[in-house]
Amino acid sequence: MRARTVAAVGLVVAALAGVVVLGVGLPAGGGELTELWTSDTPRQNERNHHAVGASEDGRVVVAPVAEVPDPGTPLTNTSCTLARLAPEDGAVQWRTTVPPDRCFTHALSEPVVADLDGDGESLVVSTSYENALIAYDAETGEERWRVTLNESDPSFGYGRPTVADLPVSPGRDVVFSSIHGDVGVVTANGSVVWRASLADAGLDDTIVQQRPVVADVDGDGEQEVVVGSGSGLVVFEADGSVAWTRTGPSQYVVSTQADDDPARELLVGDGRTLTAVDGASGAVQWSAEPDAILRYRGVADGDGDGTAELYAGTLDGEVLAIDVTNGDGEWRTTVSADGAPVWSPVTADVDGDGDQEVVVTSRDGTVTVLAGDDGRVLATYERSVPIETHVTPADLDDDGTPELLVRYGDGRVVALDYGA
Repeated sequence: MRARTVAAVGLVVAALAGVVVLGVGLPAGGGELTELWTSDTPRQNERNHHAVGASEDGRVVVAPVAEVPDPGTPLTNTSCTLARLAPEDGAVQWRTTVPPDRCFTHALSEPVVADLDGDGESLVVSTSYENALIAYDAETGEERWRVTLNESDPSFGYGRPTVADLPVSPGRDVVFSSIHGDVGVVTANGSVVWRASLADAGLDDTIVQQRPVVADVDGDGEQEVVVGSGSGLVVFEADGSVAWTRTGPSQYVVSTQADDDPARELLVGDGRTLTAVDGASGAVQWSAEPDAILRYRGVADGDGDGTAELYAGTLDGEVLAIDVTNGDGEWRTTVSADGAPVWSPVTADVDGDGDQEVVVTSRDGTVTVLAGDDGRVLATYERSVPIETHVTPADLDDDGTPELLVRYGDGRVVALDYGA
């Protein structure tokens, strides 16, 4: 595809005027979000912003909960904790511990829950401000193993670890990153397969805030590990060797297929820029100039046309759908009339009709469900507590459609059910 620049999003205002939605009213054909439960995990802190983790079957739900140091609130070893919540009512089933001197807002990352070795038993894996990647037994909360993130310069993880089946060991592996650019692959039993750093790959002053991306980005039949940062991104082969490096803002990295060649495309940027690069070479496919600061984490074919859309929240209260093949805007919807920041959208079939809905949260405490094809508002829910992260879909009641787990800033988790 020929490299080009488009003023995406901003240049299609006239075409989008008919689908801009103001306020939170429900149009005909919408539904409602019903609160199922609210967890008893409050904190004197409205800055909790690491999302909830859940197993694929929705049976294991784990929330990272953090307190902030305060002279009037002595910290304990459970002020910062991973709390397993019962899917049926949100009751706390177990808690992990964090030393008080390691407890602050980023003490624990969003966890990943998975059966790594196929034995039917899941692990809960999270990075910690203890300079560690830690795995816990999902049933008991007991620590199973821990791996040091950086053996010479202590660090912590910000983005969620990624579970992937790399050709480096039996079973599935855990890919981790630290905020300072450390990267590693760990087996199901906690053995380190390889370590690397973005600095060693030629990037300096790196800050990594998103999860590692694992996909066959170059089309060779084997998966690669992609880690983005403020100064660039690095694509690692499965064995840890560097495939290629690209400089330029890459805090956000999403893998997708945007053309007809075997290689995938990587959508990268820092919120102010959006560029599609070829997964095999890093060559620019297209670049866009958004008229808003974007937050995004994934793609989906929300309108069923066979081509994926990138869904992004903006810092001034909107949600955008962007065509991944060229960067053109498809629709935009206002979900916060007051212009509250909207966090990275998540897609899920919340009504069981086979189509993907777009679910977004905003800092004003609102959760909004949008139709994936045109951005019309289907339902909203509001709680007067800030939200600083995305929702987690999980089928809590085994009815075949996911519920929505919302991490509020005060430490509590709210489970919502969408009904048409």
